[in-house]
Amino acid sequence: MNNKWRYHITVHTSDDILGMTLGPVEQAPPTIFCDDEGACYFDSGPNPLTQAIEQLLNQVGEEGWELVQIVFRPDQIIGFWKQEVAA
Repeated sequence: MNNKWRYHITVHTSDDILGMTLGPVEQAPPTIFCDDEGACYFDSGPNPLTQAIEQLLNQVGEEGWELVQIVFRPDQIIGFWKQEVAA
């Protein structure tokens, strides 16, 4: 069986993430630490920012897209998604 895929790239800004938070962000510092090799770490949770990121990713996932990779940039999160195309 030959799988065929289509791809989708999403870009989420820090404003997108802040717009998804349910409570005041001042309770948790908006910090994502990234090293020189591209590994990123969140500050200790629970954190309204990580919960907002989950909501953003779940929205795209509910449309049938599978997350392939996510990249954190200073003020953006870029998601790479794939979806199987019916043959």
